[in-house]
Amino acid sequence: MKKLHLWLDNLNSAIGKGTSYLVILMAAIVLYEVFMRYLFNKPTLWALELTTFIYGTHFMLGAGYVYLLKKHVHIEIVEQRFPDRTRAILRIITFWVIFLPFIGSMFLRSIFYAHKSWAMWEKAWTAWAPPLYPIKTVMPVAFLLLLLQGFSNFLKDVEYLKGGSNEP
Repeated sequence: MKKLHLWLDNLNSAIGKGTSYLVILMAAIVLYEVFMRYLFNKPTLWALELTTFIYGTHFMLGAGYVYLLKKHVHIEIVEQRFPDRTRAILRIITFWVIFLPFIGSMFLRSIFYAHKSWAMWEKAWTAWAPPLYPIKTVMPVAFLLLLLQGFSNFLKDVEYLKGGSNEP
C-alpha cells in the first residue's frame, strides 16, 4: 500500500512540477504579443487564446499536485479541534462521501465532454480557430490525477490509523 501511494504522489509531483514551466511559456507568449502590438502595430490572432489554453492546462494539471501538498482551499475550523486520529477518520469519511462521488462524476462527465469534442473535431469560433479537443482532453486527465491523489491521501490516512505512519 505504501508503494502505491508513494508512486501516486511521485506521479502528481512530477506532473505538477512539470506543468509549472508552462507559466514561462505563457509569459513568453504574452511578451511577444505586447511587442508585436505596441512596437510593430501587428497584434496576433492567436496569443490571447493560446495563453488561455496554456493557463487552463497549467491550472487543471496542477490540481493533483496542490492536493498532494494539502494546499487546496478547505475549512479547518472544525477539523482542527479534533485529535489527529479523529481527523484521519473524518478525512476517510469525507473521501468516500464527498470527494469520490464529486470528483468521480466530474471525471466521467469530462470523458464524455472530451469525446464529443474529438468526435466532431471541434474548433474554436475565433479567427484563429484552433482545435479544442486537445484542451478538452486535459480535463479528464486532470480529474483522473486528482482522483488518484485523493486515493493516495486516503491510503495514507488508512496507514496512519493502522499505526504504520507518524503523519496524519
